[in-house]
Amino acid sequence: MKAKLDTLSNIEKIRQSISKLANLPAEEWAFYSELLEEVTFKKRAYLTPLGEIEKYAYFIMEGAVRYVKPTDDKDICVDLGFSGNFVSSFASCLSQTPSQVAIQAVTPVIAMRLNYEPVRQFIESSSQEERFHRRIAEQLYIRETKRTYSLISQTAEERYLNLIKNQPDVLSLIPIKDLASYLGVHPDSLSRIRNKLA
Repeated sequence: MKAKLDTLSNIEKIRQSISKLANLPAEEWAFYSELLEEVTFKKRAYLTPLGEIEKYAYFIMEGAVRYVKPTDDKDICVDLGFSGNFVSSFASCLSQTPSQVAIQAVTPVIAMRLNYEPVRQFIESSSQEERFHRRIAEQLYIRETKRTYSLISQTAEERYLNLIKNQPDVLSLIPIKDLASYLGVHPDSLSRIRNKLA
């Protein structure tokens, strides 16, 4: 019974998060809640492997993930996801093409997973759903634009301070090499920034 209560609590957390974007009628929310399933990932496991077509969107309940783009000589951490975030290779999901990034658990992760295909079919049958998903796309675009802006207009120290402000526990969750990659600096440069601010 406890697991069921926990699942209901998790679903309510997702509903509260979604309600910040748009209020869904009860029958449409019921559709989504029926599709949600709890999944767990061990540290270093892949939620989305590189080169696979994304099938899901995840709402992170506990833990942290990194979006990673492998190159010939190293992996580049292009984004991070934390508790309370939706994560997915949305471009792959929407275009149904192989994902250009992998999403990997940095810590053990507990997430609620939503299968995309039934949602896609539902969107096509409801103008309300089209508006809702447009709002989600707009929020993702705004988030990505802000990240791009910060990379070209802020110093590494400013980006670091903003990240710490928004995610105070990031240092306990994300390895320094991934954090440095995400911030667009060498790990030694990040160490100097941290020592300066200590």
